[in-house]
Amino acid sequence: MHLYSEALRERIDQISQALPEFYIGRYDIRYRDDGLLRAGLGFEIIELNGAASEATSIYDESNTLTRAYKLLFRQWSLVFMAGARNRLRGFETAGLLQLWRDWKEYSRQAAAYPIAD
Repeated sequence: MHLYSEALRERIDQISQALPEFYIGRYDIRYRDDGLLRAGLGFEIIELNGAASEATSIYDESNTLTRAYKLLFRQWSLVFMAGARNRLRGFETAGLLQLWRDWKEYSRQAAAYPIAD
């Protein structure tokens, strides 16, 4: 968070707005220069993680456990808010059976993934 700036927030928001139906997630980025990053320039997006990916700042050793939980609760509040708005827009939620099927399929595929080192 020490690299946060309004210019960077605006640039990330601009990128996010270009993704259809994207509401919340976490970008993993690479950059070389703090000043350019703060200006919203000179970075590459390596990965986009969805709503279930927690903010990595919760693992910062200067964070307290209370602060980490506060960030997680804020994140999940935003996720549930986006879900509620989408239901109002007519999106249907998955039932328990569909969630079970999706989890089983994910588990089957994940078993084939190489172990990360």
